[in-house]
Amino acid sequence: MKNIDSLFLLVWISCISCSQLSPALVKSKYTADEILRKLEFTQVYTVHDHTPVTFGEKVVSNAVNKEKFKDTPWEGATAGREFVIVEYTDPKQKTEWGYLYQVYLWKDHFLPFFVNRGDGMGLNLSYNGQSQPYYRVNYSRDVHLFKYPTLVKPNQILCLMYLKKEEVVRKDKVDVVSYDFKAEESKGVELIDRTEEPYKGSIRITYTIKIVADDAWIVVNQMKESYRYNCNTIEGTEK
Repeated sequence: MKNIDSLFLLVWISCISCSQLSPALVKSKYTADEILRKLEFTQVYTVHDHTPVTFGEKVVSNAVNKEKFKDTPWEGATAGREFVIVEYTDPKQKTEWGYLYQVYLWKDHFLPFFVNRGDGMGLNLSYNGQSQPYYRVNYSRDVHLFKYPTLVKPNQILCLMYLKKEEVVRKDKVDVVSYDFKAEESKGVELIDRTEEPYKGSIRITYTIKIVADDAWIVVNQMKESYRYNCNTIEGTEK
């Protein structure tokens, strides 16, 4: 890696709080976290939610040797293309290079392409010229209440589970809260199945969804209906 570093301009930023970072660095951090959860090294360093992180923002210089980068993680490098290095460090875990992991991502699409490990080992995440190893998944506001993966393998199946609940708010009124998958607003996904089953006095709704494209969107809206016993009418509202 050292013979390539001269081709890039570098700015390092320390992560004190995600609220102080730009949206691009926040998304880079979330993507890097997902990558580390999926790695299968023979020796794994431990990364927690509070592991210190620094960010290196780099730009590919004009001195790009495409032939030299062929069949390497840098095969997609073009002059002026930006990328981010997310570096994890922990003083309690000693490594040869001083860091636990470095995750490299192209900034234009937040696609990871290389991982360095603190003992000098690396993992190439190149796309083999045709396909990328992971798809990014975005979720609507109501789905963000739950922790679903934001980085998945192509055509990976996700099962999204929600509870349909009834709550008596008055002696003559019941509120029913449910979740509705919006196929027309979602993209890059296929709804395979929707099931309902009793669960602890409520109804568990399960959406089985296949991720078929990168930068997919899953839109699930919370729905609330109010039922009045005295006038036998239903008032429905979408949050």
